Amino acid sequence: MTIAKTHKISTKSALEFYFKKMELELEEKKKENTNLSDSLKSSLSPQNWESVMKYVRDHPTNEELSQAYYQAKKEGKLKPAILLVGGDFYFRNSDFVGNKYLTPGITVEAEVYDDTICHVWISPIECEFVFIDELEFI
Repeated sequence: MTIAKTHKISTKSALEFYFKKMELELEEKKKENTNLSDSLKSSLSPQNWESVMKYVRDHPTNEELSQAYYQAKKEGKLKPAILLVGGDFYFRNSDFVGNKYLTPGITVEAEVYDDTICHVWISPIECEFVFIDELEFI
């Protein structure tokens, strides 16, 4: 209604305008996500890219996540780090799917994949991928 009143057009025209605007914004987001995933894929080794994609596609159980955590810990791959950025991080396991807000300065354990990306663990069953420049290793 605000669009219709502001521009002195019909409600139908205002809705069409609004939907077109939303479609354009959605297309722009898709392009941004594609560019990010293309650049990430090109910077990761095929094995690390497949690890990221497996995490994105699959819903690991708590047991699978716990096994991966303790295996990485046993192999010395986990390093303590401080999260430099705060915000909503997407976590997924068999008990929880969704965002959790993490504050800057929280201590996590990170498994470095390469110069671009890390697997961050906040518990043996909660992990997320973050960019390496979002962490400070301690």
